[in-house]
Amino acid sequence: MTNRFCAVLAIVCSSMFAVPPALAEEKPAEEKPAREKPNDTLTEKLQGRWEVVSGVNQGRELSELEVEGTYVTISINRIVTYDRDDQQRFRAVFRIDSSTKPAKITMTSVPQLARPSEIDPPPKPDTAVAEGIIRFDNDHRWTLCYALNGADRPKDFQSPKGSKNMLLTLERNPGDPTPDELTKNKSN
Repeated sequence: MTNRFCAVLAIVCSSMFAVPPALAEEKPAEEKPAREKPNDTLTEKLQGRWEVVSGVNQGRELSELEVEGTYVTISINRIVTYDRDDQQRFRAVFRIDSSTKPAKITMTSVPQLARPSEIDPPPKPDTAVAEGIIRFDNDHRWTLCYALNGADRPKDFQSPKGSKNMLLTLERNPGDPTPDELTKNKSN
């Protein structure tokens, strides 16, 4: 009798905690990828690999040869520029101020081989600082205009002759992966 009582008690207890079949089949709604969320921050939208498609350096249009193969990777708050030979040309940490129109970006250069621990938090602005503005034309294209050599932040997206402004247009190829700059280091 005791075995029978224990078996009945086990069945009753297990049915109390069982999930009804209708609820068990219900699956949580899948989240949209981060890029499709309407509240993305500019920093989140910048993550990934971007091809430089055009540029103007202090009033001089960059030639196709100068631009071809040049790309930028952005991961977290780090931006790295590579030439067509995959050689690092510029490395910086950046911060975005999206409270203004256009949004402001401040880039502080860091040594090419700096470890993440050496640039987190970002260094104090005693190294080269480039102040600029950015705008997104769509999900796969954005424009960056920044001042060279510590000149004043540009107010519009222009790089006239005699200015110290650099103007770049960057595009992401759909399907390009977001790089993990913390583990990627082509110099090792």
